Amino acid sequence: MNRKPLWIVLALILAVSISACGSTSKKVTPPAITVAITTAPPATLTVNGTASIAATVTNDTAAAGVDWTCTPTATCGTFSPAHTASAATTVFTASATAGAIVITAASTTTPTITATADVTVNAATVAMGLVGPYTYFMNGFDKVGPYSVVGTVVLDGNGNITGGEQDAFNLGLDTILTSDVIQPATGAVVVGSDGRGTITLTPTLANVETLSITVVNNSHVLITEFDLLATTTGTMDLQTAPTSVPTGGNAFAVFDLENAFVYGGVFSSDGASAITEGDGDASFDGDVDFDDNVTGFFSAPDASGRGTINLSIPSLADGTDLETMQFAYYVVGPEVYRLVEIDGDFFASGSVYGQGSAAFSSSSLGGSFVFGLSGDEDFAFGSYAAAGQFTGDGDEGFSAGVADINNGDGPAVLAGSLTDAEYFVGPSGYAGFEVSGESTDGLENFGVYLVDPALNIADPNSTTGGGGALMIELDDDNVGTGIVVPQTANATFTGNYAITEDGFYAFQQAESEFDLVGQVSSDGTSTFSGLADLNDILETGLNPGIAVSATYAADEANPGRITATVTLGELEIPDTETIYQASSSLLLHVDVASGEDFITIGLGVLEQQQQSQ
Repeated sequence: MNRKPLWIVLALILAVSISACGSTSKKVTPPAITVAITTAPPATLTVNGTASIAATVTNDTAAAGVDWTCTPTATCGTFSPAHTASAATTVFTASATAGAIVITAASTTTPTITATADVTVNAATVAMGLVGPYTYFMNGFDKVGPYSVVGTVVLDGNGNITGGEQDAFNLGLDTILTSDVIQPATGAVVVGSDGRGTITLTPTLANVETLSITVVNNSHVLITEFDLLATTTGTMDLQTAPTSVPTGGNAFAVFDLENAFVYGGVFSSDGASAITEGDGDASFDGDVDFDDNVTGFFSAPDASGRGTINLSIPSLADGTDLETMQFAYYVVGPEVYRLVEIDGDFFASGSVYGQGSAAFSSSSLGGSFVFGLSGDEDFAFGSYAAAGQFTGDGDEGFSAGVADINNGDGPAVLAGSLTDAEYFVGPSGYAGFEVSGESTDGLENFGVYLVDPALNIADPNSTTGGGGALMIELDDDNVGTGIVVPQTANATFTGNYAITEDGFYAFQQAESEFDLVGQVSSDGTSTFSGLADLNDILETGLNPGIAVSATYAADEANPGRITATVTLGELEIPDTETIYQASSSLLLHVDVASGEDFITIGLGVLEQQQQSQ
């Protein structure tokens, strides 16, 4: 018998078995570590500019994170912190040297594995246009409560501050600081070619205030306090007549968030020291008072344009026995004054606008207008915001109008009808309108105080876009302040715009006040994008140089109304907005994101940038 085939078969089986055993003992090679920059810096930054950036490491079983460096080593900038966890954010600050740099994110576990981003650092250029005294005001919050600052700062056009003065109340520190001198400082103003920059104010008594700014023109700047002490929104305007005092007819509106108090109206001044007569409306913690007599007195301004003004207290239903409210005022120009209360009884801030020689009547609210306001409410989140547009028929009624209202008590009202509204206008410019509230989530009564038709409320030194009114909201559950501005036909939304927003959000167990200022470019049809600094003081803190992007669409049924979805960098802040276009140079926007698990309530502006004024 031939046994050779059997041995061959056994040998083959043994070989296969050995091969199989060997294959089970082979080592599996783990996936390679990779690094990617997932929140990229902008392609350009101004010297000393900042940006939030992040990198994500994959396949790192040690989860060691990222190390940040840049080149040229001595002149590229710094990172805070220089080491982050995977996907965590660091703040890059460019150095004071212009030029091309490379940012590198390296795996801490394997430093040779990296990702890079190229950035060009540009020299500051626009600051040369900011020359002279500027009156600023900003309102917001510290980490405890409401906070307001009004003052004047003198800029030399070369990045330096030569002086100034301010008044402020800070309820978080339980302080009121008056006539606080601004210290001279070198290199305190830095502005880039896109109009974004910083101003650092050093008061004598108050803490240092770091402002993020966006220049609209050389006479008008949008600002927000951008530090860990407070978050605010406001403006800074060239002071053109520091010796001015209120003369003739004037409109005013002030708001105290701490006490849910709002007060507005009109008054006449003798141009020397006396407020002789006026009509005002007020609401204090749900008690509303209409058409009250307004009187008072004021002092002449000092060299910084600072004076004091006392206004009579309305007849409040709670029996308040105060006779006057005292404010520090700072002059912007012959018809514009910024106010902050300094008596410690209430904590209000606001503005006075002149009325010129206008004769007011029902026809003064004939035509098309855009409005926006925000304030305090008694519902779930304690704040609200609204914006809208209306057409007055010139005979005490609205022929058209819609409003978007986020009251914090459920889904926001979208394009609620205002066609049932009725209005009145007195010869002094004391006015108001009322709607049924059925389509405006309970907002019904509004005081309206007309200003000089030649005066631009948003940009007081502008010679165009004048007219409109200050306004307050006067309902039992809501109090707030805002503006009414004329609406022009055939406006465009194209080019570069400064943007601000002041708001509140609640999302995924997080709640915080936030403010932002930045610059965006709109294509005129469907998108805008740019960069902004956002201060989310209670949650994520300072977020410099975040990307802002939006898609938008015109509301064909309501020309002038635009709907938009906005993304703010990597922040998970729902930001659905409605934009109302007053003109090619001014748009108001209101947040309408509202649902069971999230809400964003905020109001802001978009103002077209210009080279000079």
